[in-house]
Amino acid sequence: MEKYYNVMETLVEEKLGEIWDTLDCCKCEKCRNDIIACTLNQMTPKYVVTKEGELFARLCILSAEHEFEIVKAIATSVRIVTEHPKHYI
Repeated sequence: MEKYYNVMETLVEEKLGEIWDTLDCCKCEKCRNDIIACTLNQMTPKYVVTKEGELFARLCILSAEHEFEIVKAIATSVRIVTEHPKHYI
């Protein structure tokens, strides 16, 4: 039996990786993970079970509009995590 998978996790991680060096924020692993989690909480999940489902979901999500939504959510998350860092806890 195949396991379900949220395609948004990969898309958010990939987009964050593309823009990571341009962001003005702490670059520690804790803050990075907090940014990813915060971003995913803003996004509608896209669960799939098969590889074909993943490819179809990626095609649907990777329009310019959806890509902008991911970047916008990342920017919001960077602001939130920067204002309330937890890396020193």
